[in-house]
Amino acid sequence: MDDRTLSLLEGITQLGESATARTIAAACPMPQATAYRRLSELETLGVVERSGRGFRIGGRLYRLLASGLNTETLISTVSPAAAALAEATGEVCFAARLVDTQVEIFLTESPRAATGVSVVPPLGNRPASICSAAKAILAHLPPGLRSEILAASAEYFHQLPARHPEDLETDLIGVQETGIAYCIGDEDPDCASIAAPVKLSGGYGQLCLGLSGPRSRITEKLRGELASELRYHVERLEASGKLNF
Repeated sequence: MDDRTLSLLEGITQLGESATARTIAAACPMPQATAYRRLSELETLGVVERSGRGFRIGGRLYRLLASGLNTETLISTVSPAAAALAEATGEVCFAARLVDTQVEIFLTESPRAATGVSVVPPLGNRPASICSAAKAILAHLPPGLRSEILAASAEYFHQLPARHPEDLETDLIGVQETGIAYCIGDEDPDCASIAAPVKLSGGYGQLCLGLSGPRSRITEKLRGELASELRYHVERLEASGKLNF
């Protein structure tokens, strides 16, 4: 992969929804015909894919990025922010990441002086259509990879109810617009969680931070500043530069 190809990928990441062959070529810069030819080659490889009239990062590249992330490095990097969020909110904080065709929780932090019942989500694979952690990541993935994750999750968590596709699509659009994913009693009627996507190496779709607790308490706190507190700690973590691997 040469510098021009890397420039194309960086251009797609920076331009987002406006990443057409013309705008990518202008951003790199290179002739539009050259940009289109190279983008077509990358599309064939699954590194980029078409999105409407433009291009976006493809599922194959997301998988490569996910497989190259060391979990221990992520834990040491994210743990201080997760602990601070748990202390600030009084709820259990969790961090989740994309691993191949799964969204896995890899870290939990509990407040030191917890009051009342705590809800600590299990580490590992999470149900993709209902878990807030999964929705926070799915919202920023290419449709093809998103479908693969949902299919794998439906088979693995066959005993759990799946979110209706139209309702899930509404949820994911909400994540893109507000930066918060919700699971209010969908997995367990007595539990609730929220999660926010976190930029990893400049892009979403790989990592999230969230909070979990009893449904009644989380619902009550959502009437206050719980979502804002989560966004604040995510923004601080992103601004620290520690996730620019």
